[in-house]
Amino acid sequence: MLEPLITFCNNICPMSEKLIEDIQHYASLRTYKKDQMILKEGVVANYTSWILKGAVRSYYLKDGEEITTKFLQEGSHITSIYSYYSRRPGIENVIALEDVTLACFHYDQMQLMYKTYPEFNVIGRIVTEKYLYFLEIELFNLRKTKAEERYRFFVKHFPQLLQRAPLKHIATYLGMNLETLSRIRSNKK
Repeated sequence: MLEPLITFCNNICPMSEKLIEDIQHYASLRTYKKDQMILKEGVVANYTSWILKGAVRSYYLKDGEEITTKFLQEGSHITSIYSYYSRRPGIENVIALEDVTLACFHYDQMQLMYKTYPEFNVIGRIVTEKYLYFLEIELFNLRKTKAEERYRFFVKHFPQLLQRAPLKHIATYLGMNLETLSRIRSNKK
């Protein structure tokens, strides 16, 4: 079941057999049903996880409304970045959009693998660089462009999520109300 994760990491930097064994040893597989909470605000994120199957949504509450901050699916890492690295309670929630299977790694185990295996450190750095690169593009597109451009960005980068995520959550992710999103979608048909 961990083969997609092993392949992903090996494509970044070839891993030793011992590192692969440790990844397999430390990974705990967890499953969540659709709409089940994976991580709750106010709790320290002790795990980073690789999505093996399914899709998740991250959000925070503002005046009682859920504001989506990201969608992640197979092949992505998920955690509360703020909480995981600061070791403080998180400020966002993560929920399963559909049935999800995760390979989870505790913070302490990740730190041990980073110290023990230089190639794992390289993998972690490159994953972080790619995350930061995409985050900057995403933030620019979500804050500096018109609603139609934000929607085009979403369709270009996350076309499969149009079928997997409710439109109300896509609308909050794009910083618009559901009516605006519906209007934009009807103009594109």
